[in-house]
Formats: sequence, C-alpha cells, structure tokens
Amino acid sequence: MARGKMDVATRLERQEKKIIKMTDELEQAKEEYKRLQEEKKKDDIRKITDAYFKSKRTLDEVLDFLKGKANI
Repeated sequence: MARGKMDVATRLERQEKKIIKMTDELEQAKEEYKRLQEEKKKDDIRKITDAYFKSKRTLDEVLDFLKGKANI
C-alpha cells in the first residue's frame, strides 16, 4: 500500500509540537547558561580573593590595579 500524504492539519499539529518542544529546550539551555555564568563569576571572585590574601598589597592598591589605575 502506498504511503499517502498527511493532511495539512496533522502536519501543522506536528510542527506546533516541535516548536513547543524546541522552545522548552531553548529555555532550559538559557537557564543552564545563566547558571554557568554565575558559577564562573563566583569562581572568578574566589580567585581574586585568594590572590588578594596572598599578596602584600592593601585593598585599595588591589582595587586600583583592577581598575587599571595602579602604579604598582
């Protein structure tokens, strides 16, 4: 038996389901991206804090350095 074409309504319904699924996946990917950005930010803050505690510079000197105003 030859395979017949699906009617337009069925094809539209399938496309709508695809779009909904892809939209959900996109939202999940965005949330994961934000979570990873926050994780990176916290890691960067930890690295800066560790470097500050290991240095012999004052907080003002370190902040000036980070702002690009330091004469270190």
